[in-house]
Amino acid sequence: MGSFLGRSVILLVGLFTLPTLFGDFWAYQLGLYFLYSIAALGIGICWGQAGFLPLGQAMFLGIGAYLSGFSLIHFHDSAWLFLLLPSAAIAPGLLAFFFGLLIFRGRVESGPYFALITLALSLLTFQVATSWVEVTGGFNGLGGIPGLPGIAGFKALYYVIATVLTISVCGVAWLVKSPIGVIWRGIAENEPRLTFFGYDTPLLKALAFGISGLLGGIAGVFYAPHQGLVTPNLAGFILSAELLIWTAVGGRKTLMGPVIGAILVGSLTAELRDVVPVWELMIAGLFICVVLFMPKGIAGWPEQLFRRIFSHSRQEEKVTLAARGILTAPKLELSGCSLSLGSVGILDNLSFQIDEPGIYCLIGPNGAGKTSTFNAITGAVYIQSGTIQLDGERMSGLLPNNVALRGLGRKFQVPSIFPNLTIAENLLVAVWGGRCSLKDLFSYKPLNWSSTIITDLREKFPFLNQDENSANELSHGEKQVLELAMCLLGEPRLLLLDEPCAGLSPEETEKVIETVHWVRSTFDTTIMVIEHDMALVKDIADQVIVMHQGQVLTIGSVQDVQKDIRVKEVYVGVSI
Repeated sequence: MGSFLGRSVILLVGLFTLPTLFGDFWAYQLGLYFLYSIAALGIGICWGQAGFLPLGQAMFLGIGAYLSGFSLIHFHDSAWLFLLLPSAAIAPGLLAFFFGLLIFRGRVESGPYFALITLALSLLTFQVATSWVEVTGGFNGLGGIPGLPGIAGFKALYYVIATVLTISVCGVAWLVKSPIGVIWRGIAENEPRLTFFGYDTPLLKALAFGISGLLGGIAGVFYAPHQGLVTPNLAGFILSAELLIWTAVGGRKTLMGPVIGAILVGSLTAELRDVVPVWELMIAGLFICVVLFMPKGIAGWPEQLFRRIFSHSRQEEKVTLAARGILTAPKLELSGCSLSLGSVGILDNLSFQIDEPGIYCLIGPNGAGKTSTFNAITGAVYIQSGTIQLDGERMSGLLPNNVALRGLGRKFQVPSIFPNLTIAENLLVAVWGGRCSLKDLFSYKPLNWSSTIITDLREKFPFLNQDENSANELSHGEKQVLELAMCLLGEPRLLLLDEPCAGLSPEETEKVIETVHWVRSTFDTTIMVIEHDMALVKDIADQVIVMHQGQVLTIGSVQDVQKDIRVKEVYVGVSI
């Protein structure tokens, strides 16, 4: 809270002194670009934090402005105005949230599809605003909009807008530093990994888009009385593109980048437009230079300094992580599971059952279907026939996040972490999975969550104590261990490990083996391990499941498997 207040005071004092330095005209001009800054903050949340690109941010600005202008014209002297103006800001936010939920629930990935859909929505809004003459005024726009009640003159309105900008910036700062901000950055880094921790990523992306729409709506509410006129161009693609460029130049991943970009580049554009014939080329040159030589944008360095001054101090709070209620070993049953890709069969009537706790190693030649079995169990792929049940509950057909919430954890063959998050943030993302409510994600409290598991893991693997180091700086082996640690923090009932010791040193391998046994004994967890190193299999396996051509060849102890003639035929020339 101290950092929030500190940022507020510094920003508010700075903004309030500008009119005394530059006069009324610049109070008007800066007020306009402050409004654009508020809208650009929404792009920073979506593109800079959550990693998906909205191409229609001006649409929400325009909707908010039209609703605000209509309210001011028809209800200026009515008490209803105090309800209608907040509604004019909230409506674009709700619209963005439900659009986002619809798009992302449709399994549209964060990428060009979402961007193109928002572009299409922006063009549609422009067309509606142009054609609906009775309400919007058509191409000429909605004019004659009065000012806000009790606010006379551009300077007075400037102070109101400056206050709103300060609140918006600090509110976004709160979000970025809270757990929801960490999760948004995790989505941008590695969305599939989050789903295997139980996160509903479509909902979380829709929330980001909804907040972006809310910020656009807030800007629109004040745009109408500031300009006295709202035209369809306000909701069009040109302004959306400008907001996007300003955000990129300022620094899309920084807190103040959208604000700095909108104010500096926007003001520069306004000045050059009337005096320099090739002003577009100059702005384009600035954009190219910033992208090439300052990838973090103009605000990159000041932002780092700003965050150092007002960094959030952490005080660890031990929490009970056994939140799912059922900690007994699960009963897993696969029956008649088949999966093919085109004409290529991957799983062929795969059936087996695990009803006793232990460590089960899946072995078999390359292409036997081991990883595909894990994919099917965790919901990463849908089987075309057959069933997968956990404790009698059907699991086939569920999305990975819903599977994870039933007590499954998975480690991938290639380390799947969040490389640009810190080690501490990687661990916290795992701790929060399935435990943080939506309310918790908007609070600072979960930033202090810890557990005895983390303590034990840090004793086994000291590099995990380097909280503020980027996970991208770790060696391959350390990334393997970090992902394993993240999986363990969920206290899974069923833990799936795909070659957990690949790329590890002998010392690291020994520690991982020790950790696997520790997990098995401490949490009564059933562990399934895909492994090619038969020496390691002998060290850890209670039972071995041998797969061949998408089927189970045999199940038994290491000794029984070694004696099985069918296994020897599959592994011709290989000593097992």
